Amino acid sequence: MNYMQFNKKLSLIILFSFIIKLLVIIIFHEKTLSDEWLIIFNNFQIDKSYSYYIFNSNYIPSSYLPPLYFLILYFSKIVTFGEFNFLYITYFIQLLLSTFSVLLFFHICKSFFKNSYSLLGATIFSIFPLIVFSNALISSVTLQLFLYLAFFKLYIDILNGKKNFLHIFLLILVSGACLLLRGEFLIIFIFSIIYLAIQDKKKIILALILLLFSSLMVAPYVVRNYLNTEKIHIVNVTGYALWKGNNHLAKVEGFHNPLHPDARESWPNIKEFDNLYSKLDNIKKDKLYEINRDAVFAEEAFNNISSNKKIYFILYIKKIFSYFFIDLESSLKNYYNYLHIYPVLIFSFMSIPGIFIGLKKLKNSQIVYVFLIMGILTSVISVFFVLPRYKISIISFQILASLFLVEYLVNLLTKRNKKL
Repeated sequence: MNYMQFNKKLSLIILFSFIIKLLVIIIFHEKTLSDEWLIIFNNFQIDKSYSYYIFNSNYIPSSYLPPLYFLILYFSKIVTFGEFNFLYITYFIQLLLSTFSVLLFFHICKSFFKNSYSLLGATIFSIFPLIVFSNALISSVTLQLFLYLAFFKLYIDILNGKKNFLHIFLLILVSGACLLLRGEFLIIFIFSIIYLAIQDKKKIILALILLLFSSLMVAPYVVRNYLNTEKIHIVNVTGYALWKGNNHLAKVEGFHNPLHPDARESWPNIKEFDNLYSKLDNIKKDKLYEINRDAVFAEEAFNNISSNKKIYFILYIKKIFSYFFIDLESSLKNYYNYLHIYPVLIFSFMSIPGIFIGLKKLKNSQIVYVFLIMGILTSVISVFFVLPRYKISIISFQILASLFLVEYLVNLLTKRNKKL
């Protein structure tokens, strides 16, 4: 395949991805904000405060959700000047990011495969139903996929020896953005810094530079949170997330009622929750409410787990299975649609032998890092709860791992044909 043919095929893949995602957005898009984003967005419109709770007309500064996706929502609102639904701008931004993600994934594949297999990987990624349909959601998941792929692409380049100023600058920028988008990325980031330093002692200084300047990127938001709550943190939802996935009613998807104080009548009447409800009702409704509320949930979650270790260990295993493969008890409408379930199952199972084949074939720090990240994502997210859209954070790695299996089988068949 010559250079012109190669570029033409890649361009067609990206163009097709753009068109199919655009059609999905047009047909299936959500028309309004909902749930937490609706509350936070409306509160900001009224009080210019990033807040989730309101008590006695006082807006409580929030760190319940990381702020980056909110900034995209608000930017969309500003540029429309109120002339039309600002979510159309949000969808367009998501469409562009998702389309560019195809190119990022192609270049990640090129770190491990020749062009033909990289194009195959990009093609699968570009039309993968879970990824395509995520564009029609008002959710940070499309932005997350783009930023995670950008981070892994830049990080793998640095492991490969690329250390120019632009690479380092972009990696710092992307790392800071990821930290302001997803809470679990902090674990990925810390692991990546340690891995870089251990993998090559000559890169210890580089690892420290990445840590320092990425921390400086999120410092203004951390300072804002500290001034409001007297606690150093980026996101304040760990306790609630842990309880949501580890309580008497929790399944793989967790427990769906957010137990918002303004909807006290909707809290389920369950004896096992009486102690929790009593603690929540007695939290002082001041600027520390969110911090104290999360601490209550964390305490309840740890009590649940410590008193029923076997039950929650089994639930943890089920969450691992659901995250890596599929949830056998999903309550989400259309979850078991064949367009969703078959591709997910195929590449989830193919990725397992693909991991071992890839490790045997390459035996380098880059592929070890990729598969370690798969393990970290699976083990960490499963501690909490697993929503269907969370699969997007690992499916790109599973497609990548599956390519090793495809390459192995093709080579095996080619050798057999030659013998014949």
